[in-house]
Amino acid sequence: MAITYTNHLDVDILAPLQVLIKGEFTQPVSYDVDYVARGTNWFNLLPIADSALEDLAAGHIREYEVLIQYYRIVSGQSRKDTHIDAVSTVIERLKRLIRNNTSYTDSNGQRFFNARLENIDYQPDNPNVSSDVQLVEATFIGNVLEVV
Repeated sequence: MAITYTNHLDVDILAPLQVLIKGEFTQPVSYDVDYVARGTNWFNLLPIADSALEDLAAGHIREYEVLIQYYRIVSGQSRKDTHIDAVSTVIERLKRLIRNNTSYTDSNGQRFFNARLENIDYQPDNPNVSSDVQLVEATFIGNVLEVV
């Protein structure tokens, strides 16, 4: 007999993250593994890890890690007002968005909890991105309770 299951990465992590980001920002959200230019600025969600945190009598708690990448194309000499301020404003908003939604619930119930951005990297090493592309990477961590 076939098992029944829920794709928790999609339903409880990626879909709610996309809803939150699209609700706050006008930039599109993509799911590319490798760099693909998608306009002048956009978000990319890249699942990294899924770890078991705690086994319970009727389920378990899993921790998901997703790399949120923010791309912005800016040519010319790097300056504070055109380069640093532009991306830091978006990232500060993203940090506040996640902080205000550490627990995410929709009409079907709780999706994730204990959400946080653990690390922001303003200078990630990515040889596939040209010098005209600013890339900032934020590590999102969120927990999901799976009842079995």
